[in-house]
This record gives sequence, structure tokens and C-alpha cells, in this order.
Amino acid sequence: MDTLLLAIKILITLLVAILFVQNIVLVEVRFLAWGARVPLALLLLVIYVLGMVSGKALFHLLARLRTRRSRS
Repeated sequence: MDTLLLAIKILITLLVAILFVQNIVLVEVRFLAWGARVPLALLLLVIYVLGMVSGKALFHLLARLRTRRSRS
């Protein structure tokens, strides 16, 4: 089972690397009064990492709430 999970992680990493290499074109990002031209690959990577961090934080918050309810 550990070998399967490692293979899946390697496959996902490889797919993200391919996506990064194929999307080097510059795009303009605007947020309120702020604007920047960044490579699309970098933008995708930042969004991906922010999604992972926020998902993990939400998972831990829900787990903490679940343990508080079970103690009450």
C-alpha cells in the first residue's frame, strides 16, 4: 500500500511538472488596484499550494471540532 501511495505522489508531481513546463506564457493578474504580469505556470503553482494549505487547515479545524464534540 505504501508503494502505491508513493507511485501516486510521484505521478502527481510529474504531472504538475509537465503542466509547469508547458505553461510559461506571461499572463496579467489584477486584484483590486494591484496588477502583475507573471508566468501562468507560477500562478498555477501558487494557487495549487494555497489550495493545499487551506485544505489542510480546514481538515485540522474540522478534526479539532469533532474531537471537542466527542469529549462533551
